[in-house]
Amino acid sequence: MKSIISIISSLALTFSFFALTGCEKSKQPEKTQTQADLVIYSGITMVKPLKLLAHEFEKLHQINIHIEQGASGYLYRTIRTLNTGDIYFPGTETYRIEHAEDNILLDRVLVGFNRLSFVVAEGNPKNLNSDIRQLLNPNISVVLASPDSSAVGKATKTALEDANICMDVFENVTYFTTDSHRLFSSIDNHEADITMNWYASTVWEEYSDNVDSIELPEHLQQKRRLELNLLSFSKKPELAKKFMAYASSNHGLKTFAHYGFLLPDELEKLTNMTE
Repeated sequence: MKSIISIISSLALTFSFFALTGCEKSKQPEKTQTQADLVIYSGITMVKPLKLLAHEFEKLHQINIHIEQGASGYLYRTIRTLNTGDIYFPGTETYRIEHAEDNILLDRVLVGFNRLSFVVAEGNPKNLNSDIRQLLNPNISVVLASPDSSAVGKATKTALEDANICMDVFENVTYFTTDSHRLFSSIDNHEADITMNWYASTVWEEYSDNVDSIELPEHLQQKRRLELNLLSFSKKPELAKKFMAYASSNHGLKTFAHYGFLLPDELEKLTNMTE
């Protein structure tokens, strides 16, 4: 039954994804790419601290920054096709590793980490735990991010492969979605009993009252480096490097820590390195 539901949901997701991206493109952004001094392509999960730092940097230097947000994989394909933009900020460093031969991503700075956790409804009504094999239970509704569209989906697939249960879990998935935001929606809409999502976003105010995170064993957390990457076709590489330095400064690192992307010991280690 779940296989049928997955097929139908995948088709629905495909149509809704194209419809959504079409709608997003029709919106009038606060600063269009042609008006901006810097264009940053960012994965959805990291946008909150990025926007805050970008706004501060704009005031300091009297410039305009446009942030294009979306699923990391989709953004990379857009960048590679259009050859445009100044900085790429994906949810995992694997995009840099896997596409090294493109020679698109140049200098980089580390600003935090993504790590996976289980996410359930507030209060954990199904009494779920940290055992990854519970995703095989047909009585549990599992919603995951697609590994083809997002960093969280890629990390999830790797974690399941490390546990040697990937394809079996995929057979048990109720449906796949595109990104971390829609994973939270699946919990809110009572479509999922459990998802795998980035830990950081579970501490944000808009989600923390509605969900609980369940820590995964460390070897399955798929800890991923969050790096801002200078794009080879940046029209203002020196300005882009200045922003990258600002984001990776002690102030920038503390901002990312506030949003859950650095644990206290990680923040201390990185700030000591920048001094």
